[in-house]
Amino acid sequence: MASDANDAEQATEHQLASISRLTPDVLHEILLRLPVSTLQRLRGTCHQWRGVLSDPCFIMDHANRAPEHLLLFLPRLEASASLKTAMPGRVKLFDEKWSVSTWAASSMDPDDHLFACCNGLLCFYRKYTLKIVNPATGQRLHLSKPDGRSPRDLYYLYSFGFHPATGEYKLVYFLREPRHGRSSGQPFRFDAIQVHTLGEGGWRDVRAPRESCLVNLGVVNVDGAMYWLAEEEGACCGVAVMAFDLKEETFSSLRPPPLRGCGGATDGPCGAPALSYYVTEVEKKACLVTAPFSSSAPRWRRYNAEVSGRMDVWTLESRGEDRWSLRYSVDLSPSAPRCVPQPCFVRGGKVLLHGRDGDAFCRDLRGGGEDDGGEVRLLNLRPYRYYETQAYLYRETLVPLDVYAGAAIVRSPHWPLPPPGS
Repeated sequence: MASDANDAEQATEHQLASISRLTPDVLHEILLRLPVSTLQRLRGTCHQWRGVLSDPCFIMDHANRAPEHLLLFLPRLEASASLKTAMPGRVKLFDEKWSVSTWAASSMDPDDHLFACCNGLLCFYRKYTLKIVNPATGQRLHLSKPDGRSPRDLYYLYSFGFHPATGEYKLVYFLREPRHGRSSGQPFRFDAIQVHTLGEGGWRDVRAPRESCLVNLGVVNVDGAMYWLAEEEGACCGVAVMAFDLKEETFSSLRPPPLRGCGGATDGPCGAPALSYYVTEVEKKACLVTAPFSSSAPRWRRYNAEVSGRMDVWTLESRGEDRWSLRYSVDLSPSAPRCVPQPCFVRGGKVLLHGRDGDAFCRDLRGGGEDDGGEVRLLNLRPYRYYETQAYLYRETLVPLDVYAGAAIVRSPHWPLPPPGS
């Protein structure tokens, strides 16, 4: 028995000696190929490995190599005449082949409402606080909401982003101007936003141009800037794309691409047809999506609106020059209107669509016409409402939340979500 123990000890010493002989570059490349769940277990192997796994450069390299998934959030359903019991929120995950898996309901508290996803971190709106979660590591960061927020505080008034040059994560709150008697979601103006940098003291005001804001139609974070839609008098079709630089904390207004015109009902002075506009992200670029809209509902009510006809996806090639290029164009059948979940509904050249009956489809944008692309049914979302879903791009990440704690509360329960495809 003593001999066996000595042999095992010698084998362990030999393995550790072999590991110690790995150069940092070789070790870096080996660890990059392992999933987050494995890397979490390897943290205690030795100081060298822990140092590599805690290096911000390694964390970013690992996230960039991780498979990109499309995350579909289904908000909580309250009990009603047709629904006898409340349905907790759900998360569906579509992998690279558009196979779907479900994340367990225990991953979210009953009142959580997803409002952003950035670098593998999920941001949830709660009644009294905001919660940032790394599902891959199980860490949670609880933050206070800003003071002076609107009495009608809503999840879409918050956003979350990251600037690669500074390494800072920032929460943004759009402090809406009170409009008594107006419906929620209606355009509003603001002369300041509130910003919270993770790891710092709290919320602070940043002066802003008084634009009519349409953040309920989606906000995306791309390459250190947040983008959303605004109504702008005199602009093409009455809309502009707003950008907020997360490093300089400055605003800019971008002209939309040259949109097609026709003889139908128009949205603005340029004579273009009544369109739904969406800001989205495709291949790490901000995009503007347009599609015909057949209702007389105002622009601010077109969240997850039913669309049919030609959908165009315009990519922002240069923010400084307002230069756009038409990336995709696809025809949607007028006989079967579809909805698109906000804000990120395009991945890998395919778009996620919903039908009135609750079916979810993916459609290839690269095929062009209706007969070329075709639709593939993925699942049925009932009883969840297809017009309330949200979609985000998601990658597993090692980003630690404890280093950003500041005055926030960090919890690290045993809460890893099932890996994609399980």
